[in-house]
Amino acid sequence: MTLESPEVSARLALYWLLNPETAPLESLPEDVQGIVAAVSSRLPAPVHDANARALIDARNRESAELEKAREIASYNRAKARAADLEEEEQRGRIEELADALISETLTSDTLDSIPALVPVVDGLLYRQTVARINGRPGSMKSFAALDIAGCVAAGIPWADRTTFPGPVLYLVAEGAGGIRKRVRAWEQHRGRRMTDVHFLPRPVQIAGPEWLVLEEACRRIRPVLVVLDTQARATVGIEESSNERMGPIFARVERLAKGCDACATLVHHTGHQGEHGRGASAILGAVQTELLMKAEGKGADRVVTVRIDKTKDDDDSREIRLLPRVVAIDGMTRRTGEPETSVVLVPEQGASFAVPGLDPAVSHAVALLDRLGAPTDLGRDRMRMWLTHRQVTIRNAVLASAIAHRKKRDAPVPADERPAAESFDDVAQGDDSDDVQ
Repeated sequence: MTLESPEVSARLALYWLLNPETAPLESLPEDVQGIVAAVSSRLPAPVHDANARALIDARNRESAELEKAREIASYNRAKARAADLEEEEQRGRIEELADALISETLTSDTLDSIPALVPVVDGLLYRQTVARINGRPGSMKSFAALDIAGCVAAGIPWADRTTFPGPVLYLVAEGAGGIRKRVRAWEQHRGRRMTDVHFLPRPVQIAGPEWLVLEEACRRIRPVLVVLDTQARATVGIEESSNERMGPIFARVERLAKGCDACATLVHHTGHQGEHGRGASAILGAVQTELLMKAEGKGADRVVTVRIDKTKDDDDSREIRLLPRVVAIDGMTRRTGEPETSVVLVPEQGASFAVPGLDPAVSHAVALLDRLGAPTDLGRDRMRMWLTHRQVTIRNAVLASAIAHRKKRDAPVPADERPAAESFDDVAQGDDSDDVQ
């Protein structure tokens, strides 16, 4: 009987395993070596010489590698097949998807179906959009953001622009220690409480898990304006110059704005040049409105300008000019016993402290001195020392003019220069004659 080759190889392998001293393993055919290696791994402590053991180990490694290669090849074939099936499924839906996409396109006649932006501050801030207020340290950008928040919550104009009232959420991520006196100064100046503004005196990291909690809180509060003051404190650890890192950050802020139907406004620092918001340039292209704030001058002659650097759909040619006004807060005193003060911003053209015939800076200085209760009998140098103790600075020329105006205004009028007093009858007769006319 003639044996088939596989059977011959198996018998030779078995014979060698029983009599390994008859011939070196490497002298046997490769298929016999493979059978010996496979069977040896299953035998209890087979005894072979070093060469045979090394050859058996090499054969076992090669067999394991081949098996692994077969598994990988099988996986790749299955993966490729799955991809083919997915592509075939997508191809089957292409017509359906194309029809859906075409249905989303609009013609000139149907563009009116797009809802118009809903304003929060007319011509500046809109719901479901992101805005940013940029400025150097000391440009009073946080004072402006707080003023906007208070005006929106109260439904009163801001810088002569109509506001559309609603709740406001203000995240005081930077400088929370001073927010109380700023609010009290605003309330005293405006003569009303800053109601419907919700303050969170700490940051929430935009990239962190708590941002989802903030989104849910916004859905409950339903604010029309959310202020994040500042962007830097809400993005700790994020490379703000990287468009790749800041892209997802902006996407989260935009998602909050759309999800709670509010304008999300970031308060941010400018770069070294002081002309644009610091960091990634892609943010400028993505925001609806970007404002740049600058403070010019010192003390009483300081003017704060708000430049509209970008607005996608409105006139950006107008510049808003604001005057800082120091307010001595009723009921709040420093440890020294002196009144606690803060600052409010007043539109330049509507400043209540303007004095006819006086330079605006001098008018401001007069109002400031009056508000602080400054004595009228001090000269310029002594007045400067008095102001220094209260951390107030006024330029020399402006201060001298303000002192002179207050002295003249408050000086007693000599008796011979006083107008003659009218009697009740004279006033009545005058009223009657007016009625007749």
